[in-house]
This record gives sequence, C-alpha cells and structure tokens, in this order.
Amino acid sequence: MKSLVTRFFRVRELPVFIALVIVVFITGSANPQFFTLSGFQDVTLGVAVVAVLAVAQTLVIVMKHIDLSVGSTIGFSAYLIGDASSKGHGFWYCMGLALALGLAVGAANGFMVAYLKLPSLVVTLGTLYIVRGVFNEVAGGNTITEDMVPGPINFMGLNTFFGIPYLFLVAFVLMLVVGFVMKRIRSARDLYAIGSNLLAAELGGIPVARRVFLAFLATGAVSGLAGAVLLARFNTAAANSGNGLELSVVAACVVGGVAIAGGIGTVYGAVIGAILLQAITMALGALGIPQFWQLAVNGTLLIAAISLDRYLSTRVKPTSIMGAK
Repeated sequence: MKSLVTRFFRVRELPVFIALVIVVFITGSANPQFFTLSGFQDVTLGVAVVAVLAVAQTLVIVMKHIDLSVGSTIGFSAYLIGDASSKGHGFWYCMGLALALGLAVGAANGFMVAYLKLPSLVVTLGTLYIVRGVFNEVAGGNTITEDMVPGPINFMGLNTFFGIPYLFLVAFVLMLVVGFVMKRIRSARDLYAIGSNLLAAELGGIPVARRVFLAFLATGAVSGLAGAVLLARFNTAAANSGNGLELSVVAACVVGGVAIAGGIGTVYGAVIGAILLQAITMALGALGIPQFWQLAVNGTLLIAAISLDRYLSTRVKPTSIMGAK
C-alpha cells in the first residue's frame, strides 16, 4: 500500500494537475462565473490551439529536440485554407493544402536535424523565419474573413457537443490517439530512448535518424492540419496569425512535465500544462491583474517548472501516467 501511494505521488503530471485544481478554485472563488458552463467553454476554447500543438511538440521534446516553426506553420496553413476556400476550392482540397505545407516544413526540419546533424533549435528557428517570410509575401496585406472560412471549419468553431466545444474535442481526441501510440507502439517508444541516451539508442539498434525524421514530419503534419483549428477559433487569418504561439506551446509542454532534457513526459501532461497556463491567464484577468504581469507570471511558472524538473532529475526517478521513465 505504501509503495502504491509513493508511486502515485511521484507521477510527474500530478503536481501540474493539483496546481490546476488550485487555480480553478481560487479563480472560481473570486469570480463565480468561472464555474459556469460559459466559463468552462471559455477555458477549453482558449486552450484548444495550444493543446493541439503541445501534443505535436511533445514528440520532438522527448527526443531532446525542439520545433520552433509550429507557430509560423499553423498561421500560414490557416491562411492557405481560407484563401483556397475563397477561390472556390472544396474543403478537402483546402485541408490537403494545409497538410502539404505541414509535411514540407516537417520534412525540411527532420532532414536537417536527423541526417545533416544540425541543432534543432537553430534549424527550426531558421524555418520559422523562412515560413513567416513566405507567409508575409503570399498574404501581403490581405485578411481572411469569416465569409471565406470553409463551412465545416466555421461550424466546428461556433458549436459544441453537449456543451464541450468541438475544437477542444479535437485536441482531446488527438491527445488520446498520440498518447496511446507513444505508450503502445514500439517505434514511438523509441523516441524516449533517443532522448534518454542517444548513444545507447544507437548501440541498441534503434534507427535514430529515421525516428527523428518521422517525429519532425509528424509534428509538421499536425501543425499544418491544426491551421483549421486556428482558423475555426478566430474565424480570421492574416500575415501575423500564429505569431509567438511556439513559445506558448513549449511553455505548456515544460510546465506539463515534458523534460527539455529529453526522455521524460507525456502528451497528457502537455495538455494539462496548456490548460493550467490558460486558467492562470484567465484567473489573473478576473482578478484585474494587468496583461504585463500575466506574462510575467507565466514566465516565472516556466522557470519554476524547469528548475523543479532539474531538481527532480537529480533526486528521484519520477514516473508518468503512461509509465515513461
């Protein structure tokens, strides 16, 4: 029994979940509207985009890599979907265009990191600027408006399923699917081995370059398709869409227990981290805290999460809700 309790309190996602419960309780006490269906929908709608990207980002962070191009990719894909729709193309053509963009960016990142052995931070920072530059050239001063958004995407952004926004359900289902794959599929489990000890993974016969390439490819594909989520969330897209999202996504992953040092973390924790950051933002807003201090609090929380992760990595051997060591 004692062993079971000990294991329970060593689950990496547990402190994040407890923090989320505390934030929700404090916010609800200060503003009872937070406990209503409307408050729930505000949180889940607000977190949908970051949650989807956090799931994708987890794939590369557990390998001790990072993808900073996701913000530019999702913004560009959102614009391309709306632009293609306004020109009379069907929904699936628009989504195919978004997927093609995501795959192209993911393939470029994966090739340079996996086969050219370039640092992922530098590579993805470079593709961030390249994609953003091409995006600005293509979009110019044009803006995608609500009447240009494909019908299914517009419906998804404006409606709920038994009170739960469809956009959050998209993130939730993606989390479950990717979480299952990372727990049960051998090739996905290899990502943890690569992040834990690269040399041991290579000596163990894991095709490291192929795994790294495919992980970046998958992250790019999800980021491209997630353009539909971003477009549905705001019903508009312009040359600045997606700006800065990559930082929010990395913060959500780290706060949710996905170790920057690699080898540890789950998509469940990443999504909980995204919800926690969104809840804190709403809590500070409800308490009348200026936006600057909201950003400062999120930054402080990120540093605290990294510091705690560093401490735990040297003191204990934490587990996770999916058993990754």
